[in-house]
Amino acid sequence: MSSIRLTGMIIWSILCITSSILVRFLTFSTHLGVAMARTVWAPVILWMAGIKLTVKGRENIPAGKQSYIVVSNHQSVIDIPILFYTLPFNVYFVAKKEIAKVPFIGWYMYAMGMIFIDRGSRDKALQSMINAGSLIRAGKSVMTFPEGTRSLNEQIGAFKAGTFVMAEKAGVDILPVKISGAGKIWPSGGFTIKRGPVTVSFGKPISTVGLNDQTRATFIEEVRETVINLS
Repeated sequence: MSSIRLTGMIIWSILCITSSILVRFLTFSTHLGVAMARTVWAPVILWMAGIKLTVKGRENIPAGKQSYIVVSNHQSVIDIPILFYTLPFNVYFVAKKEIAKVPFIGWYMYAMGMIFIDRGSRDKALQSMINAGSLIRAGKSVMTFPEGTRSLNEQIGAFKAGTFVMAEKAGVDILPVKISGAGKIWPSGGFTIKRGPVTVSFGKPISTVGLNDQTRATFIEEVRETVINLS
């Protein structure tokens, strides 16, 4: 049964990606293509996966147009449709540049103007983050997983600095999010999908005013503690 659900999710994703790219080139806008991920692709993926979703703290997100850097823990590949579905605004995400070459998902990301990071060297990665900050100031909200990789247990690992360099350059608030239970639905490194509950908890936006080279390490730990303590 798990393999049937996985096959259905792959087919649905390919159909949605193809449709979104077509819409992108017909409308010359990324907005509708990203909105389709939130309103069409993600809810069906979560339904196919058998997720019983609970969302807490959405009232912490102020109404109105505002850009955020969404900072979330990372347990599973299913985290991306979970965040697409639960966030009340279009969100872009940051990925290493090699993903742009991956069929379908890479094509979608490139067409929608997602942010690619060059990790070839520290200097290139830093410049990529600075460039990303400029895009965020122009109005994009982005989804980031500052642990850098999916956790193999329920523990939240150390946060890497890249997200926070980007936040400093963008000058926008950080929106902390905690996902609980996704790792049990679709564990890292596996292809078995199990039905079950997932909780998404949103904290209040965190200002990045005063964030700089000297305050960054303390700020990172404060944001990590905020995510850990969400329930």
